[in-house]
Amino acid sequence: MKNLLLLLATLWVLTASSCGKKEKLSEQINKQLDSITHSMALSSNQKQIDRLESNINDFISKYPSDSLSPKYLFEMARINQSRGEYKAALNVLDRLLNDFPNAKECGLSVFMEGFIYANLLNDFTKAKEKYELYLSKYGNENEKMSHDVKLELENLGKSADEIFKQIQAKADSLK
Repeated sequence: MKNLLLLLATLWVLTASSCGKKEKLSEQINKQLDSITHSMALSSNQKQIDRLESNINDFISKYPSDSLSPKYLFEMARINQSRGEYKAALNVLDRLLNDFPNAKECGLSVFMEGFIYANLLNDFTKAKEKYELYLSKYGNENEKMSHDVKLELENLGKSADEIFKQIQAKADSLK
């Protein structure tokens, strides 16, 4: 009986310490995310970004089934995008979609990929592919986002002037 109690106490201590490590790492990542996003990512130094990315990868390898794992990947992609590192952002988003296909961040990740391809890389073929994937797979999740994706598809490759003229022509035809 004494051995059983000792074994249970040891298991409890190990479980408690592993939970503490997870929460400590998660807290560290959240602080780093706050620090970087508050400084608008552009002024963050590369060491901060590298440390954050390392911590995120560490968290995912230790806690792959935790719902924070895809959230952290999405935040990393947003930081990469805001820093102009579009290929890195796309790589992180692809990782999120491949490693966490059922995560709540997947729909927004596909939309973000389409946006990067369309508006930042001018790759309208890939943008169309991503936007159509969004509509077919995630289109029922968010009506407003689906509407935005449809507008993006209608206006792929058009300049702001072309879009403005098109809107103005529609308004004039209604008069």
